[in-house]
Amino acid sequence: MRYLGVMLFKDLVAYVIKHDKPTVSFDFLRQKINLHHTGVGSIIVWAVQYPTPNKQAFYKLLGTDRTSAYDEEFVEAEIRYCQELDDHPRERRYALTKELTHVFDLPNERADTKDKFKTLLREIQNQPIPADASKMYQADVNTRWKAAILLCPKKFRDEYKSKYDSGDMEAYEIAEIFMVPEWIIPFVMDDYYETIYQTFVTNI
Repeated sequence: MRYLGVMLFKDLVAYVIKHDKPTVSFDFLRQKINLHHTGVGSIIVWAVQYPTPNKQAFYKLLGTDRTSAYDEEFVEAEIRYCQELDDHPRERRYALTKELTHVFDLPNERADTKDKFKTLLREIQNQPIPADASKMYQADVNTRWKAAILLCPKKFRDEYKSKYDSGDMEAYEIAEIFMVPEWIIPFVMDDYYETIYQTFVTNI
């Protein structure tokens, strides 16, 4: 049974806050969205074998569907990811979670046509300055932080921060606890995390 309502990113974070373990699985997040997100009711995930592996994942809205003739329609979405990520489970979790947060994109942030998707890929390649960046690209950059907030829950992140700052814990040790790529730990443990948390969670 689906429990429909207006689900915001902070609502998904609220489920993470209640989590009693520091490791948050992608399937846990996907299940919450499938049950509670109005509009996006089914998220299909599948691996793609590219001629040149790129270790990337991409989110795309598909058509509409319904569970029965009596239910409301909902939008199906898919996340395609490079099969090589299967050899790197932590990178895969982070990449899939980044793409999962695109369900919260506003209409002007969605790469929902072929031309828009090409534009977004070009911007990802060129990394434009903020003044030249489209809303789509800005939303894609935001997914980097949104994934970090979901996979490194604040209550546990705060618990380890003083030990990280003092040098009593290394980045690889914290990455092991959260089961995330080691390279995201420096920005997760930075004070800027607090600013981003306020922007995406507290102030909305």
